[in-house]
Amino acid sequence: MKVAEKSPASRQTLTLTRSAFVMLDSMRGEVPKSVFVEQLLAKEKKRREREAFYLSAVASYTPDVRMETLRLNEETPIAAE
Repeated sequence: MKVAEKSPASRQTLTLTRSAFVMLDSMRGEVPKSVFVEQLLAKEKKRREREAFYLSAVASYTPDVRMETLRLNEETPIAAE
């Protein structure tokens, strides 16, 4: 995918390979192409933000933090019925 050279700066035109265009057309249904692409980009942006958050959370869960969590769990009384 690339931006067409003659596109105005305010509204750039993307060129797609034939296979990408067919895929896009089959997925969008009755939604206009530009709206569908914008929705896809917004979804992908959110997915990447969630992925970055989870990777950060997993990285911060070090062995020391795990051991502390297990220790606190053992010390916490469980209510019996």
